Amino acid sequence: AMLIVAAAMRWKVNADICVAEKGYIKNTKDGKQLSYGQLAAAASQLEVPEKPPLKDPGQFKLIGTSKKGVDNKKIVMGTAEFGLDSRREGMLVAVIEKCPVYGGKVREFDDTATMQVEGVRHVIKIDPLGPGERVAGVAVVADHTWAAIQGRRALKVTWDHGEGIAESSGNIDQMLEEYTSPGYASSLKLREDGDVSAVFSANQKVHEALYEVPFLAHVPMEPMNFCADVKENSCHVWGSTQVPGSVGRTALDITGVTRDNIKIDMSRVGGGFGRRLFADYAADAITISHALKRPVQVVWTREDDIRHDYFRPAGKYRLKAALNEDNKLSAWSLKSSSTSRYVYRGSTESSHTTEVFPDGFPAGFVPNFSMEYTPVKTLIPTGAWRAPGHNATAFVDQSFIDEMAHLAGKDPVDFRLELLGDGDKEMPYSDHGGPFYRTGRLKNVIRTAAKLSNWYKNEENVFKGFAAHFMFGAYVAEVVTLKMQKGQPPVIDNVWAVVDCGIVINRSGAEAQIEGGIVDGLGATLFGEITVSDGMAMQSNFDTYRMIRMKDAPRINIHIIESNEAPEGLGEMSLPVISAAYTNAIFAATGKRIRKLPVELSGLSS
Repeated sequence: AMLIVAAAMRWKVNADICVAEKGYIKNTKDGKQLSYGQLAAAASQLEVPEKPPLKDPGQFKLIGTSKKGVDNKKIVMGTAEFGLDSRREGMLVAVIEKCPVYGGKVREFDDTATMQVEGVRHVIKIDPLGPGERVAGVAVVADHTWAAIQGRRALKVTWDHGEGIAESSGNIDQMLEEYTSPGYASSLKLREDGDVSAVFSANQKVHEALYEVPFLAHVPMEPMNFCADVKENSCHVWGSTQVPGSVGRTALDITGVTRDNIKIDMSRVGGGFGRRLFADYAADAITISHALKRPVQVVWTREDDIRHDYFRPAGKYRLKAALNEDNKLSAWSLKSSSTSRYVYRGSTESSHTTEVFPDGFPAGFVPNFSMEYTPVKTLIPTGAWRAPGHNATAFVDQSFIDEMAHLAGKDPVDFRLELLGDGDKEMPYSDHGGPFYRTGRLKNVIRTAAKLSNWYKNEENVFKGFAAHFMFGAYVAEVVTLKMQKGQPPVIDNVWAVVDCGIVINRSGAEAQIEGGIVDGLGATLFGEITVSDGMAMQSNFDTYRMIRMKDAPRINIHIIESNEAPEGLGEMSLPVISAAYTNAIFAATGKRIRKLPVELSGLSS
């Protein structure tokens, strides 16, 4: 805007006839043009406008179109550099035997056989830091990865397991069950609208259900790894991370090197999904390089990556709701508990912050509404997993809304629209994506998804499930259609996804994120589960932690709402909705409610 004014002043014309295009200000009347460089000095002397005019969306030439990623060819050809591809002159490679029991320590180790392995150079004890910062272990450092792995296999370590040996999925389940039982006094009363208890006591149409979600691993295609080169007065680190700032602070804490002498380079990330929000892998590399004063690459195997992940919290959610004489929701209560990741890492923020959301739909639309939460404290590591918290709550809330629609004898889509009411309300939302959300935009994606999927049309041997959700500023509605063959479990035919994320920048990237989120969420719904026994994860590779495969992936139909609202991210928004849309479709096909994930397909045949 300032460049345009500067040009108009030089040409002595009205600024309205000047446009900025490809590095030039052009006069649309006579075709004259001046480069930004020619105008920069004059423009810098002008007063900065409080509200500079924005380009009309109708004039966009790049925004909203599909553009290929600049690294696509490199990725396909295998020449793009990810963290694992990093090589530096004189670099050693380290693998770490981490304490298999969460919270344990090294008591002693014998590296006699390890040091006899050709290529092994050093064996270093790794002391633990705080939760999520660094796990206790013994590092084997060698000339190359194979020697380091072979050296680790020869290593003998005696562990001090500590209290972690008592951790198990069974114990966690018992605590979750206790904390969500009707008579338990929850530690946090998060919301209390009206008088829920009075409505439940006076109403005959009351329904209750208990939902459960398991621990989930991130399993990015590129396991954790990182590189560090620490010298006396400098520290150079590089690799795959989502948190370069945390990596820098970690380097400062471990080495004492001043921040301006810490250099951080980032490679392409072979999948993050929240796992690389921690910097523990960087701490490993920095610690070893600091001890040796040599460049070091730390490499995790797939087994390391799964067993020492920071899992999606496990949780239980007891819901209870009532319908009035008009079959409208008159009361709703949620009593929930999970292995809060904020409790795990000792955060000063409330334990519920990333677990349940007091402003989430249908809060604010039910006159009597309560929400309670109690965290489970555990040494089992937990962290952010794609669409934190929402990956559980969307499944729970949207499934139970479906149950209440069925109890009311109403169509699930109509039931949601009836709840949202008339007009376009601005609803307070203090959680992810706030400070508010708009009911008009949410209703629009609901109606559009219903229309595109032929929701109201009955088709032979086709069964449909619906869910919709708001998070991180975006509105998403999804429909899953299933087909059934006699004696066979249901098969997904189609997924319809309608998204309002404001202005779309790169349509190709947007569609890829929506599609990827659906596939990722569906895989977790069908297969994802980490179980713990004696303080250790029982899953360690893809033979025990199953991932979705091409044959399991459905056809996905994407519709992005045209919008002039501010653009929002799309990396997480489509994932939370798919679980409920899928399980609601299973109910439509079989009459069986799925309240516990992952879905047990056996026994669901027609």
